[in-house]
Amino acid sequence: MSATAGRCLVLGLIFISFLAACSAEKPVEPPRKSEEPAKIVKPRREVLTPEQRKELGFPADLIAQVESAAGSEAEPFFMSVVVPSENLKGEKEFETERLAGFNVRTKKAEELIASFRVGLRVKGFLIFRSHKSYGDLPDIVTMVKGSNSYDILKIQGTEAQNYHLDTKTIIAWLKKQQQRGTFVITGAGSDWLEARFIKPPKNMTAFARKVVAFAPDVRLHGPRTAEKLAENMKKTNSFHLEWD
Repeated sequence: MSATAGRCLVLGLIFISFLAACSAEKPVEPPRKSEEPAKIVKPRREVLTPEQRKELGFPADLIAQVESAAGSEAEPFFMSVVVPSENLKGEKEFETERLAGFNVRTKKAEELIASFRVGLRVKGFLIFRSHKSYGDLPDIVTMVKGSNSYDILKIQGTEAQNYHLDTKTIIAWLKKQQQRGTFVITGAGSDWLEARFIKPPKNMTAFARKVVAFAPDVRLHGPRTAEKLAENMKKTNSFHLEWD
């Protein structure tokens, strides 16, 4: 090999080494850790304690019967009450919670209420749906002391703020409708109620028009016309009011 050829070979090797040194090195990725499945922690429900059962003073056998029929343990039900008490700010009263009954969770709310309502009422108790769930979730049925189903609305504080209707006004309207057909309240929340007919109105369409005029939002989640609403009332032997 000539001296010139040898120099060319050496220069070529140096150039190749230079290119290799200048090329960007690919970063080495650390090994991926296997991802653990996400854990969903559900809040533990508060069950009715022995002390709370004693405080309520409800017959133990009645609580047990409702629990058995619902298929769930009793949970405490608290209602808001206004307590007169003057503090340093000069306020004469404040709102607090009082243990007033118990709840059970069930997917058979209507059957549960229908089977216990009359028997409990003669003993001075009311049973009603206090929370409506949808899908596979259970409803909440509540048992409290009371002799008149309108007491349910007072306990729940049912009102329609957007329509300037307080609990007393709603009860007054319902009492007036009892002249058309008799019914009892079977469920209520802060802005809704449901009732079952004892004696349905003779003219259900006329009654449905009254319902739509008093609680227009019933058409948002159901029949859009009074005629269709009347058909649904006849089919279910019940009606409901709601205000969004």
